[in-house]
Amino acid sequence: MVGKMLGNRYEILEKIGEGGMAKVYKAKCHLLNRIVAIKILRSEFVSDEEFVRRFKRESQAAASLSHPNIVSIYDVGQEGDIYYIVMEYVNGKTLKQLIKETNGPLPISKSLDIARQVCRALEHAHKNHIVHRDIKPQNILVTDDNIVKVTDFGIARASNGSTITYGGGDVLGTAYYFSPEQAKGAIIDEKTDIYSLGIVMYEMLTGKVPFEGESPISVALKHIQENIVPPSKLNPRVPYKLDKIVLKATEKDINYRYKSAAELLKDIDTFISDPDKLIIGDLTDNNVTRVMKAEEINEKIKDSKLPSQRKGRKILRNIGIAILILALMASLSYGTMYFLNNMATASEVKVPDIKGQTLDKATTVLENNNLKLNISDSQYSDAPTNTILSQDPPAGETVKKGSTVNVVVSKGKQNSVVPNVIGSEYRDAQLKLKNSGLNANLIWDYNDSYPNGYVYDQNPRQGVQVEYNTVVDVYVSKGPQMVTVPNVQNMSLDDATKALEDVGLKVGNVTTQPSDSVPDNFVISQSIPQGTSIQKGKSIDLIVSQSTQTQQQQQTQTQLPQGYKTKEITINLPNQEGPMKVDVYVIQDGNKTLQYSNTYTYADSPITVPVAGKGNVIIEVDINGNVYETMGAKF
Repeated sequence: MVGKMLGNRYEILEKIGEGGMAKVYKAKCHLLNRIVAIKILRSEFVSDEEFVRRFKRESQAAASLSHPNIVSIYDVGQEGDIYYIVMEYVNGKTLKQLIKETNGPLPISKSLDIARQVCRALEHAHKNHIVHRDIKPQNILVTDDNIVKVTDFGIARASNGSTITYGGGDVLGTAYYFSPEQAKGAIIDEKTDIYSLGIVMYEMLTGKVPFEGESPISVALKHIQENIVPPSKLNPRVPYKLDKIVLKATEKDINYRYKSAAELLKDIDTFISDPDKLIIGDLTDNNVTRVMKAEEINEKIKDSKLPSQRKGRKILRNIGIAILILALMASLSYGTMYFLNNMATASEVKVPDIKGQTLDKATTVLENNNLKLNISDSQYSDAPTNTILSQDPPAGETVKKGSTVNVVVSKGKQNSVVPNVIGSEYRDAQLKLKNSGLNANLIWDYNDSYPNGYVYDQNPRQGVQVEYNTVVDVYVSKGPQMVTVPNVQNMSLDDATKALEDVGLKVGNVTTQPSDSVPDNFVISQSIPQGTSIQKGKSIDLIVSQSTQTQQQQQTQTQLPQGYKTKEITINLPNQEGPMKVDVYVIQDGNKTLQYSNTYTYADSPITVPVAGKGNVIIEVDINGNVYETMGAKF
């Protein structure tokens, strides 16, 4: 593949990696003059129609993601039986490489920084209804500036030495980071990615994965059946509360796992800022064994033995409390009522202004004022994603504590996926782009491969995600460029060649024809008459004059000095295309004299040429200015 050009713009430079499904190459985009990475589907999967269809569908879905912690997809294409995805080129290492280089656990601060960035990437993907399915250190890239980039969204679905596929369905994923529901073939959702990220956190904090085995199947079974040893048992530097974060992320029961990447991120941030504020409830016995106290056991026994007695006592107690409350209300004095009114006023609060704030900050501000936040709607806008656009009740209004403030949040700038318009008539292309929320910039130029009015290229390409109303350059063919054939008759072959090239035409076959009336090597006729309109780049065949042998001999004899004689030599021309200029020199007494010059093609071979000399001479034959052969002769 190295050196191959894909899509008339991507030059493959070198292979930089490979996996079970594809090979990855470093390439140069000549259109935008930048370095990119290109993932090419392995040839053994090309004949599998279902696999190719999934590759196309899911790679285009991945192209809809746009986030600083996700490797950007620039282009999706096919050339013959080559299916490829053009991605952002990340100058860095995989997380797996970093863990191996450390030869042990990563620093806790670095591990948490990486986990936070992966959380943000997953949060964005999950909001776009894309589940990664294969979160692992090999799919997490870390740049030289410690920026994390998650790659292979939605396409890491091929089987290799460390990936499982059950014949009964799409149970896929790398075994060491496999979720229990993947191993069982159950329905998977966003919490599947959270489990895998929890395993990745475990490996960063300990230098090891929690489960190992002789085969991917045995490892997957351990994810289903065996408890995870807390990271602190392998690395005593891991605090207890960080243990609980990892164990909650890797709960076998999805109902006890973190519900979202945002929830996991929030606990990590709390742990970093103030571990004492981090509260994680009891985990299930999938990860932690919970011991019940004796009092709890006795209480449960009593509850089971005396249900009717306990219910009766509870009813009587409630009736007594109600009577007491009524009596107190009846005896309230004016002063007591005044006190209660003040209490009611103290239970009210003014709504703070949260417009323009981030969703997280607005939630914190409202909670600090004993208010709740509810997202009533979300809209596209120029404001960053999750920015508060409006609120109800408005800022300054007095409400009761515990009230809910409804907000409209920004979904960020609206994005569109560029459709394919290459091969479409330009008006259809404009309509396709308009229906996708995009605008067309028509660029007309000559093109030999597409008829007039049809699109032969576009930028950005199909599948790339761009902002709404982005302008797409659409290159429209004006058809092949036409030129007018000039008159080259009675020109020398060199002048005729230049005249044709000046208008974008080429010299085709050159045939010689003996002539007594036209000077040697001049054009007698041309295959296409002057004034004809033809496609630029076409060839014109020429017939050029060749002086007769009688003329050459007579001319040579009339010019011979005293004592010189003539003879003919035979020259076998080389087998090459196009016209060739033949020059014959005689070297005598240190002097080199041109005695013959003409233009031939290989079809004229062999040719007979007259030369003159005195005594012993050397004859040199040049073709197109280069020495072709030399020979000795005696006169």
